[in-house]
Amino acid sequence: MTPKSRTAAPVRAAIYARQSTAEPGQGVDADERHDKQIALCRSLAELRGWQVVEEYKEIASATTVRGPNTRWAAMLHAIEAKQFDVVIAVDLDRLLRTTRDLTKLIEIGAKVVTVNGEIDLASADGEFRATMLAGIARFEGRRKAERQKRANAARRTVGVPTSGRVPYGYRWIKTEERLKRGDLAAYELDDERAEDVRRMYRSFLAGVPLGSICRDLNAEGKRTIGTKRHPEGVPFRPTTLRRMLLSPYYAALLPLPREDGLAYGNENIRRDECVEGAWPAIVTPEEWEEAQTRLAHPERKTSPGPARRWLLSGLATCGATGCGEPIRAGGGEAGIHSYRCRSMAHFMRRGVPLDDFIERVIVARLSRADAVDLLTKHDRADVDELRAERRRLELSIRQAGDDEQDGLIGRPERVRLTKRANARLAVIDAKLQAGVDVDVLADVVGKPDVEAAWRDLSLGHKRAILEALMVVVVHSVGQGNRRVMSDEAMAKTVDIRWHTPGQSTP
Repeated sequence: MTPKSRTAAPVRAAIYARQSTAEPGQGVDADERHDKQIALCRSLAELRGWQVVEEYKEIASATTVRGPNTRWAAMLHAIEAKQFDVVIAVDLDRLLRTTRDLTKLIEIGAKVVTVNGEIDLASADGEFRATMLAGIARFEGRRKAERQKRANAARRTVGVPTSGRVPYGYRWIKTEERLKRGDLAAYELDDERAEDVRRMYRSFLAGVPLGSICRDLNAEGKRTIGTKRHPEGVPFRPTTLRRMLLSPYYAALLPLPREDGLAYGNENIRRDECVEGAWPAIVTPEEWEEAQTRLAHPERKTSPGPARRWLLSGLATCGATGCGEPIRAGGGEAGIHSYRCRSMAHFMRRGVPLDDFIERVIVARLSRADAVDLLTKHDRADVDELRAERRRLELSIRQAGDDEQDGLIGRPERVRLTKRANARLAVIDAKLQAGVDVDVLADVVGKPDVEAAWRDLSLGHKRAILEALMVVVVHSVGQGNRRVMSDEAMAKTVDIRWHTPGQSTP
C-alpha cells in the first residue's frame, strides 16, 4: 500500500514597500510609489509560485526612527510568529537602512528576497553579501542626502523652496509643470485662501486679537489644509494663526540656509536673512515685519476671552461711584442678552439696545467728513529708520553674547550692553505699535456707505475700533420698564470718553 501523496504547501510571502515622502501634490503620489514597488514584488512571487499573504506599506525617510508602532515593527513581529516564510522587497535599500536592521533580521532567522537579486540570510555567504550590500546602500543613501542638501541650498538662493507642507493660501506646482511654464515659481495662489490670509493680516494689524480672528474664520467654516490624519483640516487656533503670521513665505521671502546648519525659528527670521521668493506674495514684506513686531510686544492681547461675545463685554466699565469695574455679559444662552457690573451690585440692563446705541454713535462719528483725520494722526515717517535701528540693536545683542563666549568681554559688560539695547528696543516697539493702531479704521473711514461697511466687520474688528476710539462708562437706568429708550435718553445713561481731544458724541 503506497502512502498518500502530499502536496507541498506554497511558500508564504510578505511584501515590504517603503518610500520616503508622503506630501501630496509633489511629484509622484505616495500610493502610486507604493503600488509600483508592490507590483514588482508580486511579479517575482508569481514567477516563483509563492503566495503573498501580507503587504507592509511604510512612509518613512532614511532617518525616521523605526518605533514599535511602525509597519517595520509589525513585520518583524509577524516573522517571529512564523506567519510567513519570506520577505520580498524591491531592493535592500527599501528594506534596510542600517546594519542594525540587518542584524535584527539575521537574529530572527528571516529569509529575504529582493527583485534585484536573492539574498538568503540563512547562510553565512548570504549574511556576508547582505552586510556588504547594506553598507553600500547606507553609503549611497548618505551621499544622496548630501547631494540633495546641496541642491536644495542652491535652489533656495534663487528663491525656490524645498518640498514640504504647502502654506495655506498657496498650491504646489510640480517640477514638470514649472518646466513647461518656464517659471521657477513653486507656489501659485489659491485665491480664496489667499484672501483669508490677507484678512488675517489686516485684522491682526488692526488690533483684533488672535482668538477673535480664529473664531470668525471657524464660524465661516474655514479649516486648515488637510493632512493624512485630518483630511478635511481642523479649526483655526491662535497658535496656528501666530505661526502663519510669522511665516515669511506670505511675503514671498525665503530664508537662506543658516551657516551653522540649524533650523530657523519663525520668531528669529529677519528680512535681511531672506532672498526674494520665486512665487507671488500675499502680503507685503512691511506687513509681515509689522506682524512680527506686534507678536513680540509683551502687552499684545491674544484673545477676547470666552464670555466676550458682545460688543461692550470687558471693554466698557461700570459708572457707579468708586467702582470702575469692566462690565460683563450674561443671559445670551437664554436669548436675553444683558450687561452687568462685575460686582453684580450696581446694575443689570439689556445689552442689545445698548450695543445698538454705541454702534450708531461710532458709525455717526466715522461718517463725518473729518473722520479721515483719524487715519493720519498716528502716521510715522520714520518707520523704516525705526525698523533698521531695531535690526542693529538685535545684532548688537547677539554680538555681545558672542564676544562674551570668545572672552573679549566679561559677563557684567555683556549684561550692561544687553540691558541698554533691550531698553531701546522697548521704546522702538512702542513707537512701531503706535504707528499701526490707526489701521483698525481703514476698512470703514472714507467708504461710500460707512454703515454698510461697519455691518460687514467681524465682532472682533468692531471691538478693536471701539477700543481705539473711546471708553464707554455705563450707568444704571433706574427703576421701571426701560425696554424702549430714545437715543437722547440712552445718552444720559452712558458716558463716552473719546481718546481724541475735542470729540463729542454726534
